[in-house]
Amino acid sequence: MKLEKLNDWLSLVANIGVVVGIFALIAELNHSSRIAEVTAFQTRMTEIQEATVQLSLSEDLPAILVKIDNEGVSSLDEIEMIRAAGWHNGVIRRMQSQYFQYQQGFLDRRSIDLTLDGIARDMYHVWQELGILNTIEIPEWREEILERVNSASGT
Repeated sequence: MKLEKLNDWLSLVANIGVVVGIFALIAELNHSSRIAEVTAFQTRMTEIQEATVQLSLSEDLPAILVKIDNEGVSSLDEIEMIRAAGWHNGVIRRMQSQYFQYQQGFLDRRSIDLTLDGIARDMYHVWQELGILNTIEIPEWREEILERVNSASGT
């Protein structure tokens, strides 16, 4: 009789331990997920900041970008074309990385929509003229860009 009662108590304690362990695991997973989201956001901000600093410190890139805005890609000489393509290729890579973070659930839809609007409004035609659209590797992102470009142009 005493052995059965002891066994019942040990089973109860073990079950309580399992329940507490499950709650601890859920809390740890939630915490890890939040850390991953913060890390993704910080990485995104660091990439943007580094690109902005590079642009600010460049002696000729700002002038090249202004030339593209005012006169178009066709006005660039060969060296300016290479520099512009390199810059915009970096922009594509950073944005593509952000889209991947969105796909993984670490970036909100609003951020992606703002990015897509900027691409449709300011960058897509430049990327097209520079011949660097082939660097877009995520098919879903490419489709969203095209939808946004077509929507912006009314087609």
